[in-house]
Amino acid sequence: MNAQLWAVAVVGIVVLAAAGLEAYRSARSRRRVTGLMSAKAEEPYIIYFTGEGCTVCRTHQEPALAKLGEVRVEKVDAIADRELADRFHVYTLPTTVVMSAEGRALHVNYGYAPANKLDRQLAEARNVFTMERTATA
Repeated sequence: MNAQLWAVAVVGIVVLAAAGLEAYRSARSRRRVTGLMSAKAEEPYIIYFTGEGCTVCRTHQEPALAKLGEVRVEKVDAIADRELADRFHVYTLPTTVVMSAEGRALHVNYGYAPANKLDRQLAEARNVFTMERTATA
């Protein structure tokens, strides 16, 4: 009987630890979602969803992102930050999201997006930003 009580206690501790870890990860993800979506930026930026086992991410998408030069790229692990990935309906890796400086998603690219495509989308986002600033001035 004593061994059974110990086993139940150990299982209970493991379950509580797992629940605590999940609550922590969920809260962290919520803070990240809020931060990425609400913080105004000076320029349009990219949210880049990737994963540990994504070969296309490493061999194609990351080199394409590197060709863009001085653009802010927020790299997000789609498995660890599931809440943010769900917000953009990320079911394919890589996924890139071109965000306006105000934090609005302008373009979502599911799968590999070449540098020239991302560059065009960023240019369009810069034009939208410039037009909005001029209209409010």
